[in-house]
Amino acid sequence: MARIKLNISNYGKCLCPVCPVQLKSPCIAAKNENWREQRKAIGEILKEYPDHPEAYQMDMEELEKSGVGIRHHFSQPRPDEMQELYCSEAVGKSNCDDLDEEKMCQCQDCAVWQQNRLGRTYFCLSGSA
Repeated sequence: MARIKLNISNYGKCLCPVCPVQLKSPCIAAKNENWREQRKAIGEILKEYPDHPEAYQMDMEELEKSGVGIRHHFSQPRPDEMQELYCSEAVGKSNCDDLDEEKMCQCQDCAVWQQNRLGRTYFCLSGSA
């Protein structure tokens, strides 16, 4: 299996926030409140992508210390706050126990999944690639 980097490039392709498996989870909703400010910072950095392509590929830990990250008040999310990019080693499976396993996962529609030929699905329930 591929090692999926926790970077803005992969973050921007991730479908987890709109996945039916976690859509009605109160646990996910509560964690997303804490993560909302960092999402705003990532959105601002994405707007700058043409001027800062190096930031787009940087691990989020590196990004936090970079000029772009500092300018946008970005700080690396704690894995228990970030309910996205479960396929990455840095995040792994969700610590929420109210995900709806009966719903169809969207992994196969995700560009991160396709580009890395991940093969399996439901990373939110079973952990990283």
